Amino acid sequence: MNAITATWKGGRIVPNEPVTWPEGCELVVEPLSASASRIGLDESEWRDDPGTQADWDTWIQRIEPLEFTPEEEARFADFDAKMHGYNIEAVRLQMEEKSVP
Repeated sequence: MNAITATWKGGRIVPNEPVTWPEGCELVVEPLSASASRIGLDESEWRDDPGTQADWDTWIQRIEPLEFTPEEEARFADFDAKMHGYNIEAVRLQMEEKSVP
């Protein structure tokens, strides 16, 4: 039998989809944690009207830039340089593979 989701309404457990379980089968029921609930918006819920875009613009303007210590900046620069080298090497190897008949 497959697990389903259900909702607690008016003191009853209401399945969110049809079930075909045999009458009298035993169930394990426990509430989902907050982390298991849906996060974010469905595309149909997304608003892109001018007022919403103005709200986003106002919110984005208030984001303060991240501040890093000189040591953190050096570590980031080192990581970027290593990744750049790995990418160059990957492209070189790809080009070699394509040139081999």
